[in-house]
Amino acid sequence: MLALLVVAILVGGSLQRVAGMGFGLVAGPFIVLLLGPLEGVLFVNLAGAMMALLVLGRTIRGVDWRRYRWLVTASVLVTVPAALLIRDASTSVLEIGMGAIVVGAMALAQVTSRLRGAERAFAPEARLPLLITGAAAGFGSVAAGISGPPIAVYSVLDRWDPRAFAATVQPIFLTNALAAMTAKLLVADATFPDLAIWEWAVVLVALLASVGLGELLVGRISASATRKVLVTLAYVGGLATLTRGLLSL
Repeated sequence: MLALLVVAILVGGSLQRVAGMGFGLVAGPFIVLLLGPLEGVLFVNLAGAMMALLVLGRTIRGVDWRRYRWLVTASVLVTVPAALLIRDASTSVLEIGMGAIVVGAMALAQVTSRLRGAERAFAPEARLPLLITGAAAGFGSVAAGISGPPIAVYSVLDRWDPRAFAATVQPIFLTNALAAMTAKLLVADATFPDLAIWEWAVVLVALLASVGLGELLVGRISASATRKVLVTLAYVGGLATLTRGLLSL
């Protein structure tokens, strides 16, 4: 199991360094399958926070702090209500709903981004899209351990520069993960997986190694290719979450 965890972390972490997201989307579903829905999501929150912090150390100069403030304000506000909801709600139903919304929203974003007027609705100063996106990201972080797909939908509609996006989402992921962990530990009675100290050390080494692997790739991938990776990851994350929910029914 530990070997599979390490592989998932290496793949997801390197993608996060390249495209700005990928750990929760790619590694998250496999980690939850290995550790279970409750402990697995909490582990994804913890490891995702550490991954975001590591990547942020390399990208902090490109962070758009204005967007960060609006997105995080909305996401943190929904954290406690979301934790209360999942305490009594079926995890499979939440995952099915979250996955379906992500896939549908991304498909809609692909169409809407090509329509006239999209630039006006998603102008840099527009706050409502940021608040809606932040709330969706906060709920996703608590319910399924993923907050990236709603932000990916926003980035497609907003035509956000991939490099700026990759930098800005790191403090967002960090804040969302910490808020989700705190809410679930206090409200939903969640617990971390029972790993030995040396196993936690291996997880930390894998996180560091994944960032190093991503560093080797990030300079060799163009902005357009990065955007394609981003869209693909959002679809993969949504479908994986939807499938996991259906299988757990």
